[in-house]
Amino acid sequence: MTELLLQDLSPLHGSMKDFSCKMNPGLHLVIGRNGAGKSSLLKTIAGALPPAGGSIYFNGISLPKCPDKVLLVPSTPPALPWLNADRLLDFILSLYPSTRREPSYRNRVLQELQLEHALKAPLGALSAGMAKKVLIAAALMAAPAVMLFDEPTNEIDSASCLALTSLLAEYRSSHIMLLATHHPDPFLEMAASTLKLGYTTLLEPRPPRVEPVDPMTS
Repeated sequence: MTELLLQDLSPLHGSMKDFSCKMNPGLHLVIGRNGAGKSSLLKTIAGALPPAGGSIYFNGISLPKCPDKVLLVPSTPPALPWLNADRLLDFILSLYPSTRREPSYRNRVLQELQLEHALKAPLGALSAGMAKKVLIAAALMAAPAVMLFDEPTNEIDSASCLALTSLLAEYRSSHIMLLATHHPDPFLEMAASTLKLGYTTLLEPRPPRVEPVDPMTS
């Protein structure tokens, strides 16, 4: 079973201190007030920030030793205004040769996120929402075992938000996804757990679904 283990983890910033938990495939929401450390947690898991303490393991191996297993979609696109979107997309995919998806899936993602006509434009010419969708598309196409999304619905339109929800749902049984957000409602139905950052850090599994009983057939 694919497993992400946080062991006595304390990111450099935020409220999480000496926190331990295990996550299996599924979508795991990360919520909390501003400054609680949502972005810092994702950056720490991705290896972009060193932890103040603790360790992170993927299937028993220290995650920093297997960078091709994790990818972070940051809340803000990189400051590369001169770089064409398709060049950035191709570069990211080149880092994940063993997991990147087939061309037909790439075309589907571009269509569903309405990106087909944006790829030849430099990032500096794209809106914040379009630039973010390029990074989201790259993560979905690269498909590493652990995918991290920091406020992915900020700036993107409602149709793209619905498409993202559907695309993420397809990875629930095979990939570990952490999604930090102030707007969890679109993802609550499919979330496997919710990691609440605040004065106390708490991982809450999703309660089991209880189907309504028809009194006429019971």
